[in-house]
Amino acid sequence: VLVQMKKCMVLSGQYRTFDTTKENIKKFVEANELDVYCHLWSMDPKEIDSVKYSLSPKAIFCEDWEKYKETFDDIESRAKSANPKLPNTDKIAANASMNFGRKRAFELIQEKYDVLIYCRYDIAFQYVFQFEKIDVVYTPLEQSYNLISDIFAIIPTEYAPYYFLYDDYERLHSTQFEPEFEDWLRNVKQYGDENIRIHKYERYCPHMMLLRHLWINKVPVKMTDLNVSIKR
Repeated sequence: VLVQMKKCMVLSGQYRTFDTTKENIKKFVEANELDVYCHLWSMDPKEIDSVKYSLSPKAIFCEDWEKYKETFDDIESRAKSANPKLPNTDKIAANASMNFGRKRAFELIQEKYDVLIYCRYDIAFQYVFQFEKIDVVYTPLEQSYNLISDIFAIIPTEYAPYYFLYDDYERLHSTQFEPEFEDWLRNVKQYGDENIRIHKYERYCPHMMLLRHLWINKVPVKMTDLNVSIKR
């Protein structure tokens, strides 16, 4: 007897272009028989109702990110103090907010699933695909910047806690690369000494942070063309 995998989708972030993407996302959810869990940075009744009506989530949690602004700003201040770098445009506080929302959505799950999909509200599928057995984390080529994309992922549940990394967020930005990770970047990924130097001393990059956290925890990752993109 073929036992069907139990799958769910976790959405988080701001509403953004969901009016445009919702039908597309709904088709993907239906084609893959996904339960849906949502965290939404919005208290707008129209936006909340739109998410509820379109995706029928098993659970949804909506809140105003402003109430955490001080918390996220403090994380940025402490990280920059602990691990100072040259002036840059990376937004530690904003990315803390992003990762906090992801964790909140992940924590809504009360059932056991084999596979979990992470998705933003502004993701567009070029075409709806189906998937079955998954044993590595799949991430799209879109917005990977030769590191890893964080806009969408298909994740075996055993690896999900390492993808939803808010609890380690401050530590990752407050510390330099582990020597073993730096060796891997240089010798296996062949990322290049100048690129490594820039990330060590000039960047608080969310893509590098995610890649580092997955690598530290020995999570197998495969980047592939999943035909997803952000709808601006």
